[in-house]
Amino acid sequence: MPYGPKEIEEKYHRLLDADPRRAPESFRRDSRMEGITRVPVEQFTSRAFHDLEVEKVWKRAWQMACHEDDIPEVGDSIAYDIAGLSFLVVRTGADSFKAFYNACLHRGRKLKECGGKRATEIRCPFHGWAWNLDGSLKEITSEWDFKYVDKSKQNLPEVKVGKWGRFVFINPDRNCEPLEKFVGDLSSHFTVLPYEQRYKEAHVAKIMKANWKVVQSAFMEAYHTILTHPQIVTGSSQDGNTKYDVFGNYSRAITVAGMEEFGLTNWGPVPALPSQRDVRDGYVYTPRSDGYCDVRTPDGRTGVFTPRAVWVSGELGEANPHMCDLVAGRQLPPGAVDVRGRSRVYASSSIDPMDVVAQHRAMAHMQREGFRTVVGDLADQAADIEFAPIYFTLFPNFHPWGSFNRIVYRFRPNGNNPDEAIMECLYLAPIPKDGKYPKAVPIHWLGKDDDWVEAPELGMLAKVFNQDSRNLPFVQEGLHATAMQHLQLASYNETKLRHFHKLLEEWIARP
Repeated sequence: MPYGPKEIEEKYHRLLDADPRRAPESFRRDSRMEGITRVPVEQFTSRAFHDLEVEKVWKRAWQMACHEDDIPEVGDSIAYDIAGLSFLVVRTGADSFKAFYNACLHRGRKLKECGGKRATEIRCPFHGWAWNLDGSLKEITSEWDFKYVDKSKQNLPEVKVGKWGRFVFINPDRNCEPLEKFVGDLSSHFTVLPYEQRYKEAHVAKIMKANWKVVQSAFMEAYHTILTHPQIVTGSSQDGNTKYDVFGNYSRAITVAGMEEFGLTNWGPVPALPSQRDVRDGYVYTPRSDGYCDVRTPDGRTGVFTPRAVWVSGELGEANPHMCDLVAGRQLPPGAVDVRGRSRVYASSSIDPMDVVAQHRAMAHMQREGFRTVVGDLADQAADIEFAPIYFTLFPNFHPWGSFNRIVYRFRPNGNNPDEAIMECLYLAPIPKDGKYPKAVPIHWLGKDDDWVEAPELGMLAKVFNQDSRNLPFVQEGLHATAMQHLQLASYNETKLRHFHKLLEEWIARP
């Protein structure tokens, strides 16, 4: 039976038509990207291309610098560093912000290394030159010794500032288009629970040993799920049930459980936790008290493996390294959120696995009831489709997820090293009706060799990130080792990657 974008769209719209609640208009929009894409390998390994990105993208494009909750009070500031550049974002009023080049006009020292709280001025820690919050010059230490300096020209140089969904964006290009035009109709996808009604409840950042585009790409498609995250796969192949669309400067993915009628093999009852099954081959992984894991195949063969999938003993000689990492080694503290419910709802259900509409509605019902404790009756206003995994990418590096998902990603180079990146995961939750919530949640930084489970605030997503993180350094090493000159992207399943690289190529080509 033929299968492709047309069939995916038809099945997707069939689910929308069967929904008892009307989905927002944005969910009815189809905007496929045609053609093929090959990406030069040097774009991920070359310092020269990194330098091009600095000049053509980071110095010209709108980019998310912080969230309002990072600087909740007048006088609060935060430093935003990107590829050797640094900017200081300051709250100057109840709903006003400014951003400056983060450098003193005397000897160039960074004005702020991380930020500040409730300041009445911006004072350089080196020699004490000071500016008011609006960037106007306040004081030159020993002013008598700078008679040649024109004080009227000593205001801090500004960069453009804009806001979307309580995120503060900056753009160093004085001639850039307005942020509203750049983001287009992105807000139309968040009508039930817009980002203006959310607060930042967690923020974790980790240095990754791969180019920022390599890291970002791993979170832009569902194609990798079947092998990297088999514990969250339903009876449907995850590379065959995601709908992709592109709109202006952003792209969208919607993964809907039950869209693929031709699922994977039914291996019988789901193993009891903490064991996990790889739905590809039916192997069951069980943690051991010594930090290793036992692996059993459907035909009874067994083996013992380390968290890195190194064979220890047994007849079975190989295992999925991502599953070994999931169940063996370091674990989250008790009580962490279990993200595995997506695969277990079908195993314990009497729903016909061929009835994709019933499967989709069952999953939406489970998600809706879970969110009801947080958003109350607002959950009833949302169509079933709005509880699906929906993830957007706004060029170049901002990744907000759909209305009923807390995740927002940001990816950026780690300084001027093309082989390292900073990956950030933010959790955003609905603002309570009384308007009271914790403000200025600090960024929890993890080093390049730290385990994601050292950020338990991420719940089980930390273990999922470990699975992704296992791939990425080897991707970077492979890019340096490969004889290929170009990467080959899937025409449909890697639509979001293709769209990003199309925009990147256009920005690099600008005069």
